Amino acid sequence: AVNSYSPIEDNYCVRAEYGLREESTFWGYTVDVKNRALRNGERERRGNLCAYYDTDQNSKLAVAPCFLPKAFAGPYWVVAYNEEEGYALISGGQPEFKSFDEETGEFLGCRGGTGTNNRGLWIFLRTPERNMQLINKVRGIATGLGFDVSVLNDVVHDDRCPYPVPTPMPTTSSYIAP
Repeated sequence: AVNSYSPIEDNYCVRAEYGLREESTFWGYTVDVKNRALRNGERERRGNLCAYYDTDQNSKLAVAPCFLPKAFAGPYWVVAYNEEEGYALISGGQPEFKSFDEETGEFLGCRGGTGTNNRGLWIFLRTPERNMQLINKVRGIATGLGFDVSVLNDVVHDDRCPYPVPTPMPTTSSYIAP
């Protein structure tokens, strides 16, 4: 979903890597976040961020630039996850606004806000190849949970993307938030 730090022009060769830090930062961040994308398919944009999670709710990360205190971190919730199938559904916090189709008035679901934090919906796949069957499955999970999936935009991945294929994590598990 488009937001202030991820405009539609950056929906090319998008990659996000998350890794546990060996030591926490000054502000207590315990996870490194490395985001990459190509602006208009040409110029690389990088976002090296930090995150932390509450061990009681480890499906909820808070992400921010590493130099900011934790109070400024935005929520990234793992709503659904399946390592074996290779997907994750991520929400930028609690979706609070009801969406309606402008022409029909049909209720589309709920979406996040309009600021930098508490906004966004993402489908992460383990491979850069477009797998429409898996994408549609995750879209169905999101719809079933009440999310407005009309906010999602396609990300282009092709053989010109400069990223190596990600390595799967060593564990297998599934999770869908209650």
